[in-house]
Amino acid sequence: MIKHQGGCHCRQIRYSTEYDPMLVMQCNCISCRKISGSMTVSACFAEDEIKMTGKCKEYTYSGGSGMPFHRGFCENCGQYVYGKPTAFEGFIVMTLGSFDDPNQFEPKMEIHTINKLKWLKDDGCVKDSFEEGATVERMEAMMENLEQRG
Repeated sequence: MIKHQGGCHCRQIRYSTEYDPMLVMQCNCISCRKISGSMTVSACFAEDEIKMTGKCKEYTYSGGSGMPFHRGFCENCGQYVYGKPTAFEGFIVMTLGSFDDPNQFEPKMEIHTINKLKWLKDDGCVKDSFEEGATVERMEAMMENLEQRG
């Protein structure tokens, strides 16, 4: 049963999943700001939980961990659809704006708040905030939520 689905603006890329995300988080790092034009909110899944049709072009650079980060973009409309952080091998983060219904998710964590735009406010949904990447804390949150998924 498909629980969530989405894709790019031109619909060349489509994806679906039967799972709820392990973590929904807001990233305020400079790379996300340059890629998206602001901060990025993403939902984290295991790679094998996402079924994707269409082919994204990947852009790879050194992420905040110092390890490669792969971002998937639609070759036609240019929309940023997913990220694959090598630091979290086997996981994929789907951009919240690429979901057909992004209102079903709220970020519970935000990272790189040291780079957060001063005018960007949170309505209280964010439970944990970290000045840097919070790699250990993100992994702990994902594992905790994974156990709760059954």
